[in-house]
Amino acid sequence: MEDVISLQNQEVYEALETSPGGLTGEEASRRLTFYGPNRLISEKRASMAYRFFRNLKDLFSILLLVASVLSTISGSFQMAYVLVIVVLINTVFSVFQEWRAEKATEALRHWMPEYAKVIRDGELEKVLVEELVPGDIVVLEEGDRVPADIRLIEAFDLWTNNIPLTGESEPQPRNAEPAKIEETAYLYAPNLVLMSTSVVKGRGKGVVFATGMNTRFGQVAGLTLAIKDPLSPLQKEIGFTAKTTFTISLTLGIAFFLLTTLLLEVDIFTSIIFMIGVMTALVPEGLQVTVSSALAISTLQMLRQNVLVKRLSAVQTLGSVTVIATDKTGTITTGAMTVTKIWVPDMVVEVSGIGYSPVGEFTVDDRPLEKEKSSQIDKLLEVSALCNNAKVVPPSDKNPLWDVIGDTTDGALLVAALKYGLNVQNTLTQKPIIQMIPFTSERKMMTSIHENTDKNYVYTKGSPKTILSICDRILVDDKIEKLTDKRSSFIGEKLSEFASEGLRVIAVAYNELPNSGSLKLEPENVEKNMIFLGLAAMKDPPRPEIKESLKMARQAGIRVIIITGDYGLTALAIAREIGLIDSNSSESDNSCRGLITGSEIEHMSDQKIVKEIKKGCSIFALVTPIQKLRIVKALRQNAEIVAVTGDGANDGPSLREADIGVAMGLSGTDVAREASDMVLLDDSFASIVKAVRVGRAVYDNLREFITYVFTHNWAELVPFVLFILLGIPLPLTVLQILAIDLGIDIIPSLALSQDPPEVDIMDYPPRSIKERLFSRGVILRSLFVGLIIATGALFGCLHTWWAGGWYLGQQLSTTSSLYIKGTTMTWAGIVAGQIGNVLSMRTRKISLFKTNLLDNKWVLFSMAFQIFALFFISSVPFMQNIFGTTALNWTDWVYLALIPCAVILGEELRKWGARRQSKRSSRKPSKK
Repeated sequence: MEDVISLQNQEVYEALETSPGGLTGEEASRRLTFYGPNRLISEKRASMAYRFFRNLKDLFSILLLVASVLSTISGSFQMAYVLVIVVLINTVFSVFQEWRAEKATEALRHWMPEYAKVIRDGELEKVLVEELVPGDIVVLEEGDRVPADIRLIEAFDLWTNNIPLTGESEPQPRNAEPAKIEETAYLYAPNLVLMSTSVVKGRGKGVVFATGMNTRFGQVAGLTLAIKDPLSPLQKEIGFTAKTTFTISLTLGIAFFLLTTLLLEVDIFTSIIFMIGVMTALVPEGLQVTVSSALAISTLQMLRQNVLVKRLSAVQTLGSVTVIATDKTGTITTGAMTVTKIWVPDMVVEVSGIGYSPVGEFTVDDRPLEKEKSSQIDKLLEVSALCNNAKVVPPSDKNPLWDVIGDTTDGALLVAALKYGLNVQNTLTQKPIIQMIPFTSERKMMTSIHENTDKNYVYTKGSPKTILSICDRILVDDKIEKLTDKRSSFIGEKLSEFASEGLRVIAVAYNELPNSGSLKLEPENVEKNMIFLGLAAMKDPPRPEIKESLKMARQAGIRVIIITGDYGLTALAIAREIGLIDSNSSESDNSCRGLITGSEIEHMSDQKIVKEIKKGCSIFALVTPIQKLRIVKALRQNAEIVAVTGDGANDGPSLREADIGVAMGLSGTDVAREASDMVLLDDSFASIVKAVRVGRAVYDNLREFITYVFTHNWAELVPFVLFILLGIPLPLTVLQILAIDLGIDIIPSLALSQDPPEVDIMDYPPRSIKERLFSRGVILRSLFVGLIIATGALFGCLHTWWAGGWYLGQQLSTTSSLYIKGTTMTWAGIVAGQIGNVLSMRTRKISLFKTNLLDNKWVLFSMAFQIFALFFISSVPFMQNIFGTTALNWTDWVYLALIPCAVILGEELRKWGARRQSKRSSRKPSKK
């Protein structure tokens, strides 16, 4: 590639074995066979069958399938069917929720034009982009999408938009001259145009030197495809919980099987049923469905806040984020060049408004611009709007935002004129353009000549130094004065002031010439002795909400860094403006390198990069996609939870590598959106912080409902323990366990997952990645409440049997009405206890009586559902036959009502003790 960049045009033809007349049709066909079509390789998708069987390998599913096989062996076919159905429901739901953005490469194709203009056999013709081959001569015009990687051999005022690859917010000039450039920076080679970029203005011609996956864009696609999605913290936690419960349930199941068979001398088939009961009691069969459903509901809540979640586990992952690596253009900034200041002699006018929307105010010292002082602004904006090639496009169905077609600098000036109220079309009608002298990188200015009845107007704008060099007069208070050295020096000071603020400055001038046919309207004749009007300063401004969002992120212990392909000084100015770095800091600051460029990254180790970030460095500029990916990997290898935001195709690999990829919905490319885990529909950085808040709340709520779920597991295990220790009839059946785990307790679990976040949830640093969701605290709390529930439920069962004449040591027939009523009391007691548990579980230390139930109406609904399920399953004959239950009398119901009261009382005592312990800990003197 370096050879192509540095070669003379004729040498380029020779190196690529082509000619100015292009390839012959026969040679193009031969090369198409050799190089292959100019398209990107699609990622191979897993079939639905493969996904289904892959999810069957889940440990919970394997355990339940083993239990189903054992049920079949023991002759309990009904139980076997139920267990298989449970597995199928879990698997189908997991497959459905697993669907991800697997069309990343297909999305890349949308950036490729369908046809390209090519010279073959000496003739200009249109061919399918897929049929382009190295050596083809491609003709490019304004508005064209570049179809392959091309070395220019002709360029006339050619400017390209490189945002999809480099992230540069401004169009870049391109030429056909040989260049010397480092391989690592070839994206910025001035004589190359690369696939996926577009021609903003001008025209050119070039030779294709790379197609398909060999293009730079193809390499980005290859990086995206090569990166496997990392497991989220939630997935790791669920995996840990699955392994733990699988091991415990299998171990205890086998132990209980051996005890009943060898010590109690129970027949092997009954022992198998018993073992199945122990395993199902310990396995939280509904955990996967509950977690997925809870996260799905959370995604709907986030959608109302303009955050579209594509991978469910990403919701919880956001709550653990320690670093947000964000792009600058279109993420921190609006992605729209905007005029913010206008200077005319002795007056600076502030211009408000964001983006390309033609709405804003003109103020001087925070007061509206007075009409008597605005005539020079009138003239400056008229020149800026008429000497202009851009077009402002209003919102549409395809793009809900105001936009511009053409050069973004021209667009910013045109929008400023429209904000001011200038009627551009009427003005053009009165002063039609008779000639346009285009901007070139050599001239650094643009001129339009307008005809009027008795005179011609020459309007010029461009680089301030260039414009000053052609001016000998200046307009001051509507009077034309000589442009003295003192005036020029003052203008230079104003330029330096604007530049220090990170503003791009355009100078504006005009002249009036007699309307004479003898005047030759050539640049050297008209671009001289002009009248200087003033300066228009512009920038890609930061989003209005970004400062507050950064403040919240810092408060929450989250580090924000900018990784951009744009120039370093621009990024540095933006970072200072939004408060990301100290406004007084400099690149020479010894404590932090402040700004690190892509070329510097090449000479740094991963450990050095992370060290610089931890020291407070927040900006990486002129960074390539591979370097950005390296930064993300280095952070993740250093135990950071990384969220990456981006909107361009260049962000795709990093979005995929990150713990959570966040793409922009409005300004983002299809590549970024498809490679991400979530999409910000409003492109607002503030939405990321809101999502982090929701993510933290999701984690807290997940911990609450996991505690709730394992509470009934402990309560279900105790009856089997007493069966072994006391030799009583089994007080609970497997189907009754499944009714609780997969039916009745699902909705209360979901209700707990919808508790609103606590007020101070963003005042704490991110939780440690070592902190377990299934922690010691969760186990002990669930065990404590589970024992209370089990005690109440089993007392009801044993009392029922005693009242019916049963005595300790007597066995009961599993079909007898007395046995069935006793198991019904156990089952109903566990369900009743969980009603009290769902209330108590909402807080860890705060008393239930200090909470507002109306904050989460789902809890009230879930309690009503639990009460309904109790009556429905115990009273309806059809349900009685399935679950082995029977109707209860009013005294039974009164007793059952006491169990949730006992749970609440026990939890209130525990919370009181926890609060006392916290107070004692806070009073202890700290160690110095």
